[in-house]
Amino acid sequence: MAERPSERRIPELDGVRGLAILLVLCVHFGLTTHAGGALRLLLTLGWSGVDLFFVLSGFLITGILLDTRSAPHYFRAFYMRRVLRIFPLYYAFLAGFFFFVLPLASRAGTIVPPGPSQLWYWLYISNWKSALGPDYAFLSHLWSLSIEEQFYLVWPPLVLWLGGRRLRWLCLLLVAGAFALRFAWRVNGYGGEFLYRLTPFRVDTLALGALLAIGVRDERWLRRLTRWYRPVWALALAAFCAVIWAAGTTRNNHPLIATWGFSLLSLIYACTVFHAHAGSAVLRFPPLRSLGKYSYGVYMMHFPLVGYFFEWMSPVGAALGPSLGAVAALALGTCASLGLALISWHLVEKRFLVLKERFRAFDAG
Repeated sequence: MAERPSERRIPELDGVRGLAILLVLCVHFGLTTHAGGALRLLLTLGWSGVDLFFVLSGFLITGILLDTRSAPHYFRAFYMRRVLRIFPLYYAFLAGFFFFVLPLASRAGTIVPPGPSQLWYWLYISNWKSALGPDYAFLSHLWSLSIEEQFYLVWPPLVLWLGGRRLRWLCLLLVAGAFALRFAWRVNGYGGEFLYRLTPFRVDTLALGALLAIGVRDERWLRRLTRWYRPVWALALAAFCAVIWAAGTTRNNHPLIATWGFSLLSLIYACTVFHAHAGSAVLRFPPLRSLGKYSYGVYMMHFPLVGYFFEWMSPVGAALGPSLGAVAALALGTCASLGLALISWHLVEKRFLVLKERFRAFDAG
């Protein structure tokens, strides 16, 4: 049986994962309150790392679904393989927080501000709660995983029903619709996370990734993408720089960033993913690929460290100065997060990943 495009290992995509998680670590460990000037703008832009993850997920997941659309075990293979990849570490993390950390903190007399019901997290809908109200500090980063899981839930039936041609139009509708919704709600009374965390406002990133997956499976569109993605990339970057100049910030709660900025970044990151698909020496850089391989664990484990790093690194920032202090915090935070991710990989993740071969869309042979 011929190898399907989604079965071909593209090492550069691990580099994209590495770049995405590095962006997230920049904003969380970069100590943006201590950095200044252009460095602060760049570090603050790290919030967009999840956008790159979303585009990549849309590209990979849609590609898998398109390649297995005629498979006898289409739904079983997809959902079981996602469960084995995502659930073990996620639910182990939740169990550790709710059944160990919170009771231990209570016995130690540590005051933990009350958060929402546990069900928001167990059901992968915490983004809807955290966009509108208080959240547990250690669990605030799980909102992006909720968006991805909601996408995984509804996308396979749509791909099966629509196929590539009609799915293309749905993707375009979602891209335009998300921008229109953000523009309509750019001034709201719910706080800065409202446009950033709610699924309808962020679905354009996933849809652009899906559109890219459809395009690379069509020879005519693949030639067009190859010809035009670099000019589009450059124009989108220039336009995004203009938005930053007009806004005077890279924070995601500014109306210009949350409307035009989000859409331009989605386009920039779609071009980045296509560049990886076409081949990129930079994205094959071994340290970046290694960080990408363990990016899920790094993302899960890094956030509980963030608050402590602000406290621990403040004296370092005062001694080294804003720029060097921010770089030192990022380096130490990345190393600590990667160390925890390696532990989680060997103790939890890889033990379940070996079971994925039992759930193939097509029968062996």
